[in-house]
Amino acid sequence: MKKVSKIYRKTVIAATVVIGVLMSSCTDYLTIIPADKVVEENFWQTKDQVNGMLATSYLKLLKTDAVERMIVWGDLRSDNMINPSNKLELKNLVEANITDENKYSNWSIFYEAINYANLVIESAPVVLERDPDFTEGDLQVVTGEMYAMRALCHFYLVRTFRDIPLAMKSAKNDSEIPDYVQVHPLVALDSIMADLNRAENMVMKSGAYQRDDYNFGRITRNAVLAMKADVNLWRAAFATYYQGKTDLAKNPQGYYDECIKDCDKLLKNMDDAIEEENKNKPVMKYPYNLIQNEVNPNIPRQSTAYNKIFGSGNSSESIFELQITGTNATNGYAKGIYNIYGIGKESPGLAIVPQTFLDSYQSDDLRKYSYTSYVPNAESGSNTYIVKYSAKSSPASDYRKSDDFDANWIIYRRTDVMLMKAEALVTRESADEDDFLEAFNIVNAINTRSREDTTNINQPMKFDSYKTKENAMKLVRDERKRELSFEGKRWYDLVRQALIEKKVDNILFVADKLGTIAEVVKTKMSTIDALFMPIYIDEIRYNKNLKQNPAFEDKNSSTEMN
Repeated sequence: MKKVSKIYRKTVIAATVVIGVLMSSCTDYLTIIPADKVVEENFWQTKDQVNGMLATSYLKLLKTDAVERMIVWGDLRSDNMINPSNKLELKNLVEANITDENKYSNWSIFYEAINYANLVIESAPVVLERDPDFTEGDLQVVTGEMYAMRALCHFYLVRTFRDIPLAMKSAKNDSEIPDYVQVHPLVALDSIMADLNRAENMVMKSGAYQRDDYNFGRITRNAVLAMKADVNLWRAAFATYYQGKTDLAKNPQGYYDECIKDCDKLLKNMDDAIEEENKNKPVMKYPYNLIQNEVNPNIPRQSTAYNKIFGSGNSSESIFELQITGTNATNGYAKGIYNIYGIGKESPGLAIVPQTFLDSYQSDDLRKYSYTSYVPNAESGSNTYIVKYSAKSSPASDYRKSDDFDANWIIYRRTDVMLMKAEALVTRESADEDDFLEAFNIVNAINTRSREDTTNINQPMKFDSYKTKENAMKLVRDERKRELSFEGKRWYDLVRQALIEKKVDNILFVADKLGTIAEVVKTKMSTIDALFMPIYIDEIRYNKNLKQNPAFEDKNSSTEMN
């Protein structure tokens, strides 16, 4: 009998296992159908059942496996953090000793989310005939969300593995599992964009829900636009890398132009919402409508922007963040966060911050004191810990505990999109001094609001230093590092840069954090192939159509079935 691929293991319709995040009533979108009630012949009867299946797709991204991978894939391999622990799989990842048996090369949790999305896309239409409470409008919204969810999960995978299979149909049992073939990353990104284009006008307009946890916790129009902008940056990068190698590589300029349009449309939506909310209020306007830090002489180094964005969550800068409540603190999300980052000095995680990362901040940059915490320790040595999620407020001192962990995981927020636009402006072929100036103004606004005293900034930026393409691109990359640290972005930014430059020279520096073994690690990272993960060994065994990443073809020592 054919084995169930790990793409779909535990996701067949009879195995709906859930956690209760944001559950408040039987009609909430995150109400889950109990596993013993989900039987194929009597399922897909009601609106609640559709919403339960939609919720399960979202909840897959809150499981420990998913959250850990967002961190490990997107940040741990970068210069943002080091791994002082003896956890061999993480140590091997950081030191480029990655094999196809490393558990972090297992992509199944994202394909599980995709499978539930496909189930909703394919089966929800029949509920229109069975439940009068489920309307055409309801169907359009949930289907749009699941197109976007399928796109988001495939997007994580193509950035991490490059050559991936596209799962465009659901599997309800062993016999329905196809032996997918991998596709070129540009083909994958085209498919992802097609899903997002479908979703854009189907999902709810951002802000249309009555509850903030829905407006920011469900995929709305602004979230789709953020994904489209991000995907277009990657289409441009891959197109640049593959120019002359395949006819799939079209002119990257068009993708950068589309990215800028997506960003402008999204930012205008957010600005319009702020204007509408405050139309009868005397509100001080700030550049790009960024939340400003309010100086409190009694609390040195306090970032009130951090308190709103990461402390309270669902701020005016939010676009899409996975919702967490302290009452569900035993869920996999919290475990995934504190496994890697820890919860303050009392319970450190598996990663700490290298000095080189701290040096990237000026001394008056409040993000340094909000995102990290220096802890002297006479026994184990002094370390700087990541507290971006565990700290309830700034400066970091009061921490969320394992049984009271309510920090949302932010997928996209305003400054991320602003910096995407800045990257597209300075990287496109037609970039000129006007583009460099606009990108500079974006970076300067983000950087300025992060300073302790915005009227008296330590070493303020000056545009004269960024009038060349090379310097402007570095400016944007450096600010993305400072602003979006520990949000699962940095490694992906560095890989995108390597693709654009068609070489790994400017990513190898990440190994410098490893000291004496740095040069050995750089040798192992010497090809573009080596920047992507190997495909997990069980996937290769179960699906003979899959081909291993060339950088890892000869690194297997085990060929026996598990």
